[in-house]
Amino acid sequence: MPEADTPRPLAGKRVIELSQFIAGPTAAQYLADFGADVVKIEPPRGDGVRTLPGNGFGSFYARSFNTGKRSQVLDLGAPDGREALERLLAQADAFICNLAPGSLARLDLQGPALRERHPGLTIALISGYGQQDDRICMDTIAQCESGYALLNGDEDGSPRLSTSWPVDMFSGLYAGLACAMAVLEGRARLIDLSMMEVASAMLLGPAALALSEGETLDPPMGNRDRASAPSSIYRCADGHVYILGGLDRYWARLRPLIGAVDAPIKERIRRAAHFDAQVEAWTLLQTREAVLKQMREMQIPAGNVRPPAEALALIRGLRPGAVSQELANGEHVPAFPALFDGQRIPRSPTPAIGGGRRQVS
Repeated sequence: MPEADTPRPLAGKRVIELSQFIAGPTAAQYLADFGADVVKIEPPRGDGVRTLPGNGFGSFYARSFNTGKRSQVLDLGAPDGREALERLLAQADAFICNLAPGSLARLDLQGPALRERHPGLTIALISGYGQQDDRICMDTIAQCESGYALLNGDEDGSPRLSTSWPVDMFSGLYAGLACAMAVLEGRARLIDLSMMEVASAMLLGPAALALSEGETLDPPMGNRDRASAPSSIYRCADGHVYILGGLDRYWARLRPLIGAVDAPIKERIRRAAHFDAQVEAWTLLQTREAVLKQMREMQIPAGNVRPPAEALALIRGLRPGAVSQELANGEHVPAFPALFDGQRIPRSPTPAIGGGRRQVS
C-alpha cells in the first residue's frame, strides 16, 4: 500500500512519552499522527490502561489512545531505569508526561529540574490542578470539581457525568497542540496544562464568561439547550429524536406545526418544559422517520437518537475509512477523523509492551 500524502511536519522529531491512561497518551498520539517518532515509556507491567476491558487483541482503551508509537520498558524505581530515561531525553525534542506532581518530584522530573538538565527539550506536563498542586485528578473528578457535572445535571438537580472522558480528551488535544507548536517553533518551552482549566475552557465555555461577568445560571436542564427552547430530545412512537427548534427562525417554522402560541426566546427558555411538552405531544404520534422527514422539509435541524452500533454503520458509510481500519487479523485501528486532500493519516496499531512500531498489514 503506498504511503498516504498527509502532513508530517514533525517528521524527524522524537518525543518521549511518560504517561498513563488517556490525557498524556492522546497528546503524544497526535504528535505521532503528524510524523513524530514517539517512544512510550512503560513500567514492566505496562501502562495501567492496558488492564482495562478489551478482547484478544488487548484493551480497547489502550488501543484507542496509543497508535503510531513504539514502547520501551523502563523501571524508573531503579537507578539504571532513571539513567536510561535521562539518556533518551538528552536525544529528544519533546517530553510529554501526565504523572502527578508528587510522582514527578520523587523521580526528579519536575519541570525546572528537567529544563536545567535538558535546556533544548520542550516539556509538556499535564496535571489536575497545575504543577503547584499535588492532588491526584482523574477525568471524572475534574468534571465534578470544575462545576460541569452540575451544569450538565438532570432536571431534578442531580449532577450528571459524561462517560466519554471529555476532560481527558480535550487535555490531550490542548497538550498535543501546545507541544507541537513549541517543537515547530524551535524554542524549548515548559508547558504546564491543568485539567481544571481545560474543563473551564471547553466544558463550561459560555457559562464561565457569564459567571465571571456577574450573571447567574439557570438550574440544570437535562437534555435541554441552555441557549434556545424548545430544543431537546423528544419521544416518538418508535424511539427518540433531537430537534433544535428553539432558535427564532426555526421556532417560526415549528410553532404552527405543533399548534403552539408564540413567545419570545427568553420566555421560551424560562418555560422550556411547557414548550417541550407541546413538541412531544406532536412527536409521540409520529415515527422517527416521519418526524425527521418533516424537519428536513421545513429545514429545522434534527437528528435520530441512534444506538451506537447503528450509528457506526452510518458513519462508516459517509466516507471511506471512517471509524477504524480493519487489519488482516481482524484487529481494528481507530481512524484519524480528518481528510487531507481526500486522504487519511495512516495509523499503526498500539505497540506491545516494550515492542516497536507495528506495521499495518
